[in-house]
Amino acid sequence: MLRQLPLALALGLSSAVLYAAALSGSPIGIFLAYLAVLPLFAVGLSMGLAPLAVAAASAAVGIAAFGGLMPGLLYGLSHALPAVVLVVLALRSVTWSDGQVYWYPPGRLVQALALWGVGVVVLLGLGLSLFGAGFESSVVAFIEAMADAFQSQGQPILNADAAAGVAVLLPGIVAWSWMVMVTLNGLAAQGVLRRSGRALRPSPRLAEVVVGPAWVAGFGVCAIAGVAIPGDLGFGAVNLAIILAFPLFFQGLSVVHTLLAHWRIGTLGVGLFYVLMVLLSWTALAVVALGLAEPLVRLRARLAGPQNT
Repeated sequence: MLRQLPLALALGLSSAVLYAAALSGSPIGIFLAYLAVLPLFAVGLSMGLAPLAVAAASAAVGIAAFGGLMPGLLYGLSHALPAVVLVVLALRSVTWSDGQVYWYPPGRLVQALALWGVGVVVLLGLGLSLFGAGFESSVVAFIEAMADAFQSQGQPILNADAAAGVAVLLPGIVAWSWMVMVTLNGLAAQGVLRRSGRALRPSPRLAEVVVGPAWVAGFGVCAIAGVAIPGDLGFGAVNLAIILAFPLFFQGLSVVHTLLAHWRIGTLGVGLFYVLMVLLSWTALAVVALGLAEPLVRLRARLAGPQNT
């Protein structure tokens, strides 16, 4: 631990510097801030929990010292604590009587990440409902304030109806953006560590992502409640459903990869599929639908065969 301490501190401070880069407001600064959680995963997935705690704490303290208490708290909530929780789970393993080591499954890792997003949105909604103007009203007011700021710079302004329409999905969309950021950084760190021989666990496989019926039921309850219940409760339920769809998206991707492998479509075809999904965003909804249906249809089990993911 003592020999790892200098590197853990250095990587923690590098995470703080990357996070602070967003304050510049430049595209490069925002991109660098997107990578702020990467050093934390690099520490945790190669050195373990204790060095990760040192790195995360040093980064949070550094941000709070130079940027203020609120930025430090936001960093802890959005970067440090989620990284610690995910690394703790990722490094859990069980050795069965046959000597086979089973690591914490990737589907549950994605679910844990989504549950963190759910918790943040629930706390935010409760806070704004109890001590503010209400969850939905506060989000609409935020969007209108942002629109006014753009208007002052000569950009077109949103009208009230457009602001309300954007507000309906905004918390869920922001949560998805954050979950994608954390996921990509975690996968990048694990990939580099695996290639260098420093990873503490094997890399998870997309084919192993399993989201069970209970999660699907929770998604369905939130989706129905969002449509049926008016006011802040319905607004919150819609956005919780959006967040709960994140693990279903990865299960849907697993189904897609199984289909492509069954049809003997190689790496080029897989790459073209991802390009298509970026260009046509509605395809992501189709992938979520596949993940939603998988516990009932069990398409992967029916098409079980050689897989390249």
